[in-house]
Amino acid sequence: MELARWLVLLVMLIAGDARADDGVGQHWRITTDRGPIHVWTPEGYDRATASTVVFVHGYNTDVDTAWSEYHLQEQFARSGLNAMFIACSAPANKNYPVYWASLTNLLHAVKAGIDQPMPDGDLIAAGHSGAYRTLVLWLANPALHTLVLLDAAYGEEDQFMAWTRDDQHHRLINVASDTIQESNWIAAYLPTTKRVDGLPAEWSDDTTRTARVLYVRTNVGHMPMITDGIALPLALRALVK
Repeated sequence: MELARWLVLLVMLIAGDARADDGVGQHWRITTDRGPIHVWTPEGYDRATASTVVFVHGYNTDVDTAWSEYHLQEQFARSGLNAMFIACSAPANKNYPVYWASLTNLLHAVKAGIDQPMPDGDLIAAGHSGAYRTLVLWLANPALHTLVLLDAAYGEEDQFMAWTRDDQHHRLINVASDTIQESNWIAAYLPTTKRVDGLPAEWSDDTTRTARVLYVRTNVGHMPMITDGIALPLALRALVK
């Protein structure tokens, strides 16, 4: 029976789209003309109180590889956040175009692909490294509430700073390893920044966890920041209400 179930899933994947309930949530893979989109909701997901978290991968990978090799579903699960988690296609190097210049269009594609209403809570965008090229285009979306940069503050820093500064409802969580020099500049420009040195196992207090501008400095390394499965769940746990 289990083999038959996975054979059916394989056929669906080959056909383009797939939906699976693995006992720890529900996963969809949506095929679009701008590349695949992965969507996952955890067990116990409550749309009425859930956030939407959109993750953008960096260079030298694609979304399917990032989903599997970075164990994104497991990282999202470790955050403990009630959310619909979305991972979209993004440029694999600097010569590739941005696939999803419009966050609104991406969310419309997700809604159509899963045939379910979107969550009612905050809209959060997170990205690693070269994801900044996509994220900076999403700053114009008035619904965007929180931005999570994972060693992604090495381009367009002035726009990320302006977005954070100009609206007190906007929240920035910046985790830096190779981008500490640029991130120090951002922190100096945003004087209310709460700084944390090292990746803590958990946030030490609510004041730190809920800071509007949170800056985490670490020497974990550029790729381990996303592959080790620590920084992303930690950053997202700062969003748990």
